[in-house]
Amino acid sequence: MRKLPLFIIALLSAIPLTLAAALFLAIEDRPRVDRQVILTPEHIGRAKQIVDEHRFWVHPGMLAAFRVTPADADLAANYLAHRFAKGSAQVAFADQNAVVRLSLPVFGTSPSSYLNLEATLVETTGLPQLQSVHIGKLALPDALTDMLVPQLVRWLRSSPEYRTGFDALRLVKMSPDELSIYYRWEGGLTEVRAAVIDEEERKRLLRYQSLLATNSRQYGASVRLAEVLPPLVSFAIGNPENANARAENRAAILVTTFYVLGISLEQILPEAAGWPRPVHRTVTVDGRDDFAKHFMVSAAIAAYADTALSDVIGLYKEIEDSRSGSGFSFNDIAADRAGTRLGEKAVASEASAQQLQYRIASGLQDSDLMPPWSDLPEFMSEAEFKRRFGGIGTPAYRKMMQTIEQRVAALRVLN
Repeated sequence: MRKLPLFIIALLSAIPLTLAAALFLAIEDRPRVDRQVILTPEHIGRAKQIVDEHRFWVHPGMLAAFRVTPADADLAANYLAHRFAKGSAQVAFADQNAVVRLSLPVFGTSPSSYLNLEATLVETTGLPQLQSVHIGKLALPDALTDMLVPQLVRWLRSSPEYRTGFDALRLVKMSPDELSIYYRWEGGLTEVRAAVIDEEERKRLLRYQSLLATNSRQYGASVRLAEVLPPLVSFAIGNPENANARAENRAAILVTTFYVLGISLEQILPEAAGWPRPVHRTVTVDGRDDFAKHFMVSAAIAAYADTALSDVIGLYKEIEDSRSGSGFSFNDIAADRAGTRLGEKAVASEASAQQLQYRIASGLQDSDLMPPWSDLPEFMSEAEFKRRFGGIGTPAYRKMMQTIEQRVAALRVLN
């Protein structure tokens, strides 16, 4: 009988030792994958083309497929790892399988530690199956992987944001030349869009939408962005619920962006159809509505997403304009960069968010939002842009971009 208590004591002692050993093997002091995210306008162009094709041609109930190159799939994986976990990823494709490598920082550790994961995705008659999973020096038994993966899928499916995507997937095929994803889309975008906005965020958006609806009745046919922003930000400062300045700034920026674009918030939040509606006005910066649009779209992307993506979207739009629209304009890029910097400052920290609130609330001029631009080339066709600057990345182009960055950095609202 004495052996039983000793066995229990030994078992209980072994559990923390086993966990400690597992952590020692799993956590490493350096990332095995360490890559920068390098997005180009061509990458954004290809992604936009895929989205447009499926948005316009795929109808509910239709079986469809989209195909991407392994290089683009690898880039997307690395971007997502950086965007959501400040890590890096790499995906190498072969016949009917892919090796995924992922390095994620373990926050709160000093010195820095990393979780390095490596796994093989194997093609099946449906969704790929995980095999050969390693976390650092720790190899997970396939039986454990087979048990954990369904649990993870069930957890993801519990959220409408992910459930709709999982329900749509039918088959994934992999090769060295192409990644093909087959799906049957049954609709449900409204549910997905609404799922990413939590209840607190909805309340904030409603507050700023209601205030903007009231203010807009006092505007003329055209109103300066420098007049639209201060009352919203002043409301945030005086609001007793302004415990999270970054969240308040995001909401104010998003509501303003949709107003500047002339788009209803119900595009992303169906319940907003019943909210007070601002009176449509043309919003300008330095007398131009295109500057206001560039500025606010970039600010919203920077406040809610990744600034590198914000930069390249603005750049991509300018390249598209040079091909078929108004032309490549460095002054539009200046508006993009100014908006991006404001969006960054709006959410960088609580101190930064509060500082920006007081700067804006004290009053704005157009020159606080838009750097000097009259001498920046605009409306260039693609041929003229290449003749004058040689293309993106050339010394002449970099010099112009450096000039823009210096002017943006000097804006009063950012200092």
